[in-house]
Amino acid sequence: MVPEAFNNFFLASAGIGATLVGLIFVAVSIAPEHNVQANAPIERQAMAASSFTALLNAFFISFGALIPGFIGPLTLVMSTLGLINSSLLAWNLLKERERWQNVVRRVFLILVSIIIYGYEFYFAILIILEPNSVGNIYTLAGLLLGVYGIGLTRAWQLLGARRFGLGGWLSPLWEMNETMPIRTHEETETSSNTVHDD
Repeated sequence: MVPEAFNNFFLASAGIGATLVGLIFVAVSIAPEHNVQANAPIERQAMAASSFTALLNAFFISFGALIPGFIGPLTLVMSTLGLINSSLLAWNLLKERERWQNVVRRVFLILVSIIIYGYEFYFAILIILEPNSVGNIYTLAGLLLGVYGIGLTRAWQLLGARRFGLGGWLSPLWEMNETMPIRTHEETETSSNTVHDD
């Protein structure tokens, strides 16, 4: 049972989550061939999937928390889906041999997700076993902030925004943004017309 003091938090979180998921759809629809389609680079596909999964995770857990007695089982389901998604991303990102810098970046992307969703899974079980423990709800609320942080950071990087320092270097898109910047549909058509003119 979620204490009444958390109702406003989960209500606001559900509203924010729904808005951000909608914005991810808009952002991806601007250049789907660069981010989510089959011919898009695997790093961009992974960032899009990871960001979408994180924001969807936070939205559904927050929304489910508004239903009495529903937060534990729903968190268990959503954290399990997050772990499965992270495992699939790990398989896709690590099956090819890459330079060690790229491997480190990809492993970091996967590990952060697995740690967050693993903690969610653990506290979901605790919430089911100890439904009256307020401490578990506090921890879950903190984890949701972390999930939002992951989702927003990866969505920002997916849009091609530059980050500096260690956080920027650890992004799987670090080298790709340097060598293959995202171009708009008009820029792509212009460059193809130029090639045909030559």
